Amino acid sequence: MALLTSPDMLPEGTRFLTRALVATKGKPVDRDELTALVAPPGLAEAMTTLVAVIDDDAPDDADEREQATTGDAGNEAAQRSLDALRTLGVVDIAKNEVALSEVTARLWSRPEHVTPRAFRAFMLDRFLQTADPQAAPDSIEGVMDLVHALDLFYTAEEPMRPMARFKSGPKGPGFAALQTAALGIDDDLWPVRNATRWTPFVRWACYLGLARNVSPSAMVPDASTALALRLSSLESRTYRASEFVAQCAAAVPLLDGGALQRTFTVEWTGDTQVISPALSISLLQLEADGAVTFSKQSDSGVCVLRTRPDRSTDKPVTSIEWTANAERGAA
Repeated sequence: MALLTSPDMLPEGTRFLTRALVATKGKPVDRDELTALVAPPGLAEAMTTLVAVIDDDAPDDADEREQATTGDAGNEAAQRSLDALRTLGVVDIAKNEVALSEVTARLWSRPEHVTPRAFRAFMLDRFLQTADPQAAPDSIEGVMDLVHALDLFYTAEEPMRPMARFKSGPKGPGFAALQTAALGIDDDLWPVRNATRWTPFVRWACYLGLARNVSPSAMVPDASTALALRLSSLESRTYRASEFVAQCAAAVPLLDGGALQRTFTVEWTGDTQVISPALSISLLQLEADGAVTFSKQSDSGVCVLRTRPDRSTDKPVTSIEWTANAERGAA
């Protein structure tokens, strides 16, 4: 099942399911028994805090909203979250029995070890490892719908302007307009075909640290959380700006020069390159977090961080000092 197919998939719900399976110590569990076990204490509570993002152009149906808080909705969320785990290769499902995949079973032996931070990092790894760089441009099978949606989102010319809806309206632009500009009006070619799929797009992008919520229904293309997780073993030192950009591409291949990056076209002037909106905002957030320090020491080998199309906030850098792991290295 494609990752963005169902709005009932809950990223945090997948952790509850994984914890329950870790507790079985490798023993397969009946699918219905597993979801019945997890949904009441876990998914129902998650539904109250991770309720679907209601898009401005989605139907305003009181019965549907009431159903979203019932036990039946919790069980449906558990079932669809289990589908997400299979899509990401976290579990194997044979007939109606569920078991941890080999890669997951090797990682955890006790359910309490499946912490929110550890599980988020694991799910990010699984997402990037499952993505296929050789997939056809119009493929949206498995995780490729999320891959292509993020690839488009990362090219938004005004990354600091949050995107909060599928269709454009008085409150701001919608994702449909971005897809139309890049892919045309045939929504069969869009990775996010409708408002229903916009909801899981927001959930998964932010949960994996590949975007950042600025309100319950709005996000910006900030991948700094994913970069911090994936660069956790990178040596703390000063890198040439282009060298650090390459490290970012290897860590999160949806970013500039990465194997999954297709839409953004690098702008060159001599040996000066303009960094994509998404990587620009991600690096600036890492700077705000104290993980990197920028400097401009020459007029050659410049990388320009650009977050506005009018270039009013351009920041040229030639060196990037990675400091996130300095304390750990000193210890």
